[in-house]
Amino acid sequence: MSARNRWIVVAAIGWMVACGTTTPQSPPPAAAPPPQQAQAKTAEAAAPGQPGPAKATLFERLGGEPAVSAVVDAFLKNVAADKRINGRFINTDLARLRTLLIQFVSAATGAQVEYTGRNMQVTHAGLQIVDEEFDALVGDLVAALVKLNVPEAEKAELLGALGPLKAQIVSPPPVAETKHDPALVQRAEEIATKLRAEGQGSLADVLETAVKARVRGQRTYAEQLFSAVEQQLPNGRLDAVALLFREGAPERITSALIQMPKDSAPQPKLAVGASDDEEQPQKPSRASLTGTLTADGGGGLLGVVTLDRAGGKATARKPKKRIIEQRDRQFAPRLLAVPVGSTVVFPNFDPVYHNVFSVSPAKSFDLGIFKNGEAREVTFGKEGLIRLGCNLHSNMLAHVVVVASAHYVVTSPKGEFTFKNLPPGEYTARAWGENSTEPVSRKVTIHAGPNTLHVAVPRGSATNLGTDKFGVPRGDGGP
Repeated sequence: MSARNRWIVVAAIGWMVACGTTTPQSPPPAAAPPPQQAQAKTAEAAAPGQPGPAKATLFERLGGEPAVSAVVDAFLKNVAADKRINGRFINTDLARLRTLLIQFVSAATGAQVEYTGRNMQVTHAGLQIVDEEFDALVGDLVAALVKLNVPEAEKAELLGALGPLKAQIVSPPPVAETKHDPALVQRAEEIATKLRAEGQGSLADVLETAVKARVRGQRTYAEQLFSAVEQQLPNGRLDAVALLFREGAPERITSALIQMPKDSAPQPKLAVGASDDEEQPQKPSRASLTGTLTADGGGGLLGVVTLDRAGGKATARKPKKRIIEQRDRQFAPRLLAVPVGSTVVFPNFDPVYHNVFSVSPAKSFDLGIFKNGEAREVTFGKEGLIRLGCNLHSNMLAHVVVVASAHYVVTSPKGEFTFKNLPPGEYTARAWGENSTEPVSRKVTIHAGPNTLHVAVPRGSATNLGTDKFGVPRGDGGP
């Protein structure tokens, strides 16, 4: 069986292919030259009176790129067959993973190769990996090295180079997260047994792994696996045990999925939203306001500024329909300002699942997982700042600022903003910066003609990754 087909089996009856999480892998590289040959070449004696050859790097002694590629392919094959760990790769773009692993191992062994992935701390933040899983990966790597006859010295040196990463990868869940209802665990195990008896062994494997993860307190991982099985079964088949995996999560939105054109143009990456977009071009300008939004201590930042007229209520802006997409494992735009009552569509344009959620007081929700070309939407009926995350990718962060003001605008990355057309008078200005919890308010007088305003807000934590949808902290973004 090919490596690709082994992954399909692991992913429960073609689930990964159906959801577009994998791309066809290139054929395995040609057999690597035996590491002993590469080592012998570098050990040739220099001519008498000449300086000895430079010491070969571990990368060279292993046999270079062909040998590292062979090790990675053998390792991935072992992982695919290892029930202790293979569920971790159920939502993985395998071709991309293979490329990054080859880059990482090459760089770690002395090759002049750039690793283009994120650092280990950010990559594994919030995954709650435990010792058993890390040990399984090490065992699968050792088995690959043994199969390829890598000499003991090089094997020990390679493992020594990778071993210190354990502290950046292993992060067990809090003990409090291991609390669960034993009756629900038993019921879920009974469903898995019944699935196996029905000939659905792959689904049973994934459900059993989900139960084990839930008992260990790995709630995000457990719920992801549970959702994978749920999508393959008739509606309602797993309802009796859903609470085991979803208790404590925000309200789940289960509205019908929206099909999006896969060739949809990308959204702006940074910020979208301004009341001036609705102004009629021919309307004469009465007053304007330009300024900057800065963090305490200096430095402009992305944010939203609103203006409310003193002494009366201005006409609220009409609700809008906007988009925040998931593309290249990022949200775009990163900041969106919309009037109260607006609806935001969240399409996925990546070859992996995403799970958009918020635990913000102004609007908490959980969109569940959906695949490339699909979307769900959320209507925001209350003013406030909503922090968005992906429960499967801790690096993905975005914000929606829902405003009740008649005048609002997003800033540039340098904190610059402009209101082009305002009635002169007294206003209350409010400003949110990224990661703000509450807005900063200022009284301001707008005179006819140009005006300026500079507002400072408390600096948020740039490295704080927030929590998962169960409220468990994910740590920080590392250095």
